[in-house]
Amino acid sequence: MIATIPRDDVLKQIGYKTPPEEKLLHLLDEMLELGREYLDPLMRFEEIDGSRDLPLFLHGAALSYVALASIGPGLEGRVKEFFDSGRATEGYLLDTVGSVAVMHVGNALWAKMMEDAALRGFIKGLRRAPGCEGVPMEVQKWIVEKFHDPHPGIHVTPSCMLVPRKSFAFLGRFGGNLKSAFSCKGCPQFSGCTLRSENV
Repeated sequence: MIATIPRDDVLKQIGYKTPPEEKLLHLLDEMLELGREYLDPLMRFEEIDGSRDLPLFLHGAALSYVALASIGPGLEGRVKEFFDSGRATEGYLLDTVGSVAVMHVGNALWAKMMEDAALRGFIKGLRRAPGCEGVPMEVQKWIVEKFHDPHPGIHVTPSCMLVPRKSFAFLGRFGGNLKSAFSCKGCPQFSGCTLRSENV
C-alpha cells in the first residue's frame, strides 16, 4: 500500500524549503526506515444509504461514502518512547513520518473510493474531513458509527479525536450540487491542504 514514504514529503511537512544539513538527513532516513517497520495500515470505506441525519456536506449528493484510514498504534508508541527517553529529535521526526504516512494511506483510500464511484458512472468527486470548512469535528463520531462495527480499529474520544492518533476520517460525495458554504477558498488551510486535487 505504501511502498515508500518520500523523504521530501517529510521535509516539506517539517517546513524545510532548502536541504538541511547532512546529519539531520541521515537521522531522518533512519526514522523513515524505522517508521516503515511500525506501519499497520487500515483502509475502510462504505457507501451511505438513505438521507437521514446526513452531515450537510453530503446533502444533495447522488452517491455518498464514509471512510476511515489509519497507520495503527505502533508508531505513536515508539514516538512516546523516544520522547520519554529524552530523544526529542528522533521523536519529532518519527511523529512527522507518521503524519505523512497516514496522509498517503488516506490518499490511497480516496483513490479506491473514486474507483468504486467510477464503476457507478461518477468520475469527479469531493472529499472533506471533519475540521474542514463547514464540517464540524463532531462528524468524526458520526463517521465511525456508520461502520456499525464495535471494533472498527479506530475509535473516537469524548472530545471527538481519533485513536490511534495517526488516523483519518473523511466523507466522500459524488454528483448533485454542493452549497457554496463548503468552498475551500475561504479556508485558512487552503494553500497547504492535502484533500484538494485535480478531481475536486
